[in-house]
Amino acid sequence: MIDAEPHAGHEMGGHDPEKGNIRRRYLVVSRHAYTKKSGLVIGLAITHNHITDDPFRFYVLDYASHTNGDALLFQMLSYDFIARHGKIIGHIKESTEFDNLLQQVRNIFRKLQ
Repeated sequence: MIDAEPHAGHEMGGHDPEKGNIRRRYLVVSRHAYTKKSGLVIGLAITHNHITDDPFRFYVLDYASHTNGDALLFQMLSYDFIARHGKIIGHIKESTEFDNLLQQVRNIFRKLQ
């Protein structure tokens, strides 16, 4: 979970900034070593809306943290974990779907042949 305000344009912000709810669930896809060295996390905003058959959305379910919804591949953002008051609230289990998500993230940065 991370503070997602201020935001602009098409960026995913907090749920209701006017009421002070600026927190957003966020699926971190960067490695711990990257975060340790840079202080940043790279991840995907999670929305409560679930849409099937969309290659840019990946369903996330973690009962322990009460997280369910779609991780949005088109909302991959980098945040300063400390400055945005980041907090680890759960972990996603390793799965074929999670591996597919990570492959899609790699595809965004892959050099075209």
